[in-house]
Amino acid sequence: MVSVVCIVVHPSRLAREGLKAILANSPFSPVCIASSTDEVPSTIASAGEQVLILMGVRETANLAQALSAAKAGFPDAPVVVIGDSCDRKLVTTALGEGATTFIDENVATSTLIVELELVAQGEPVISVVLIKRLLGHAHTSEQAVAPLTLDERQLREPEDEEEGENEGGSGPQLSGREAAILNALVQGKSNKVIAYHLAITEATVKVHVKAILRKIRVQNRTQAAIWAFHHRTLQTPRLRATGELPHPPEN
Repeated sequence: MVSVVCIVVHPSRLAREGLKAILANSPFSPVCIASSTDEVPSTIASAGEQVLILMGVRETANLAQALSAAKAGFPDAPVVVIGDSCDRKLVTTALGEGATTFIDENVATSTLIVELELVAQGEPVISVVLIKRLLGHAHTSEQAVAPLTLDERQLREPEDEEEGENEGGSGPQLSGREAAILNALVQGKSNKVIAYHLAITEATVKVHVKAILRKIRVQNRTQAAIWAFHHRTLQTPRLRATGELPHPPEN
């Protein structure tokens, strides 16, 4: 993993100190803690170092402004928002304003570090539980979103299929492989896992992901997963018994 300069931003001093202590012995030990990004020196990172901003929030007010300031000061830095995931408005505002991902403030320390590692590697994910919680208000028991899974037919679908085909004649026109990859993003799968099951390189997966984001007009993987749940476009006739993909064997 590349060298990461972690900045903790939180309006509460106790929360800032708490996050600093939690991350002290991890690759994300904060080099700076502040109540806002305005207090963070723009020269804090050396050449070749990646900045990661962990932004704690308590309420929606001023969140958009805080995210805008963070992106203005550190345009290449992923911004991870941590807060109460039960506050739907807080989560949707954070993601809508360009946060890389949203992490519930009650997650275990080990989970927090793993999610930060994925963000640092360019593979941010969001909890499926959180997505279901966000969308739960919109579906009755009869309209529940079916589990989105990958089947063998999708995984091995030829690359030369016609991307322009769309029976409905409207909306984003995803190829079968793109649909399979989007499906895997919803499951929280990393590029490495997707590449293993598609028998392609991680670089190729990244190309597909960029194409998917462009087609469905979202900014990141998190927003893509939420889009998929909303549109319910990836329901497949043949599902794996477990509904999950196994991880590739350890090297």
